[in-house]
Order: sequence, then structure tokens, then C-alpha cells
Amino acid sequence: MNRGRTPGPWRAGARPVLALSLLLLAPAIASGKLQVGDSPPDKLGRTSTGEHVRLADYRGKIVIISFWASWCGPCRRELPVLASIQEKATRDKVVVLAVNWRQSADQFRSIKQILKKTELTLISDESGSAGRAYDVDAIPHMIVVGRDGKIASIHVGYSEAEIPQFVDEINDLWSQTEE
Repeated sequence: MNRGRTPGPWRAGARPVLALSLLLLAPAIASGKLQVGDSPPDKLGRTSTGEHVRLADYRGKIVIISFWASWCGPCRRELPVLASIQEKATRDKVVVLAVNWRQSADQFRSIKQILKKTELTLISDESGSAGRAYDVDAIPHMIVVGRDGKIASIHVGYSEAEIPQFVDEINDLWSQTEE
């Protein structure tokens, strides 16, 4: 009989090492959310014209991914600013992907009609699957991907007052040389 002793790796001396290992790994395992410096998921969905959107196709450009909905006031005020950035920067430098998050296909068609003269790439995420892949659980939710294909910044739940800071951030990103 083996009373009072735990066999194998669960010996008393091994417990602190195991506990410390789990403690150190816990934040990485628990969060699992995208962070600055990560490579975002490549597939984002389909555009309003049915084309597949893959971030790999935009390598070397700054990509702004904005998850938004028509009922979100800050989102509605953000879209014209993003459209202006897209127009002024040109698609050679910056690409804005406007992902309509969890609204019906009918709502998306109406929105698409209203925004038809903008340079934004509109993507429908009716099911929320792209949002889940990008850890979206509130909007507005903006992810800026640098020219290196890595996440440069993530902004969630911001107000329109912060948008000028985002513009400065994007300009700073462009002025950095690619490594």
C-alpha cells in the first residue's frame, strides 16, 4: 500500500513546478484573443460583389478592418472618415475593409446601396463568423494591419472623438519603413 505518498509526477516536489508552469501559461491560454503583433486570420469573407477577401492579397499595404453596424452611431460617423482615408491614400497604400457585423442580407443590401459611391470594400458578416474569428464582441471594432501583415493596433468601443488619433496612427504606420 502506498499511504501518504503520491506516485509519479504528482510527487510533492513536482507540484510547485507544475503549478508554476500552468500559472505562466494561463494568460496565453485564457485570452486566446488576437493581440498587437499577431497575424490575423487570412480569410475575412466576401465583398458585396461576391469576391473572396484574403488579407494575404494586401501584403505591403496598410489594411483597416472596421466591424460596424448601421444601428451603431459611432460606426456611422466613422465610415465617411474611413472612406476619405481610402480615397486620399489610394488603394496602393491603404485598403479599408468595412465589415457589416451581424445584420441581415436585406439590411446589407440597403446599406450597400447607400454607400455605393464610396471606395470602401464592403463585406457582409451576417452570421458573425468573421467577427468571431477576429474576436469581435462589441462595435465599433477596428483592427489595423501593418504592411508586414501583423496587427499594428486594435481599437474597441471608441468614440468619434478618437478617430483623428487613428488617422495619425495610420499615417505613422505608413511613414515607417518596412523591415
